[in-house]
Amino acid sequence: MPPNPSPLTAPTAEDFRAWHRVQSAALAHDRPGEPVLSATALQAKLTTTGNRSRLLLWLVRNANEEPVATATLRLFNEPGRSHLAEVRMTVHPAYRRLGTGSRLLSTVTEAAAEAGCRSVVTEVMAGTPHEGFLATRDFQPVLRLTWQRLALDDVPDRIHKLPDVPHPGYRLTSWEGVVPDALAESFADARRGMDDMPTGAVDFGEVRWDVDAVREAAEVIARRGERLLTVAAVDALDGSVAGYTELVIPAEGAGTAQQYDTAVLPAHRGHGLGLWVKAEMLRRVREEFPQLSAVQTDNADDNRHMLALNTALGFRPLRRTVEYQLTLGRR
Repeated sequence: MPPNPSPLTAPTAEDFRAWHRVQSAALAHDRPGEPVLSATALQAKLTTTGNRSRLLLWLVRNANEEPVATATLRLFNEPGRSHLAEVRMTVHPAYRRLGTGSRLLSTVTEAAAEAGCRSVVTEVMAGTPHEGFLATRDFQPVLRLTWQRLALDDVPDRIHKLPDVPHPGYRLTSWEGVVPDALAESFADARRGMDDMPTGAVDFGEVRWDVDAVREAAEVIARRGERLLTVAAVDALDGSVAGYTELVIPAEGAGTAQQYDTAVLPAHRGHGLGLWVKAEMLRRVREEFPQLSAVQTDNADDNRHMLALNTALGFRPLRRTVEYQLTLGRR
């Protein structure tokens, strides 16, 4: 009989090492060749959150105290998203099809219901048995995503010239970490450029950005030991942020960087600002982080504009995933 999952309320260093073993084994099996987070980086991600959300953790061990599965449940504290929970669950390849995943998923979704959530979302690789596993448990596919990867050695030559191409009425600026005070208000406003991001049928809710929220998001990344870089296009007339792109550099300054948000406010679209800021970001990281090998990003399949923009920059398809959603109380 599968072990009873119980929440990890006071994780130890050994718990995090065990968690890392499960994650590493699953990644090697499911996505061979992709980089594995270090144990230190993984622990930082599991233990560092801001005021807008919190994480509940489960680590399942068998009768021999071997780690066999992990799960996280992200609960949102902000009013516009308190109805939604995000689940990330991993079962060690050697212990699959033994019932552990079923019991763990049931435990985690019950915890979401007890927290007052109405929807649970999770993400799995497209075309794998994980899709059938969720479908038989009343989860519905709500968003399809394409992940892309850019090898920094393969950036097309023409992209290196784009930052020097003038865009009348705009100028480029950049910063690391927390946004400078002079741009804080307009940068928070520029987050509205993500409001029309395709989210499929996900019960996404409303993300409200203000200066405090923008600063806190950057501070959380810093507490994880990572580095947040931002490049923005600024309106030359009033000095406000018209569009921006963000990249998170691993703590080691090497390996694969993760693309975060890229957005242009509706009033400033049609001027090539998205390509401009992303090209400048690539120029900067190639110069300042020579040990970085690649940048990774994901976009909804419906976001054809951003997928095409990334392809123009040299990104290539890496994998496809599907977000599934469970409406609590249906079963």
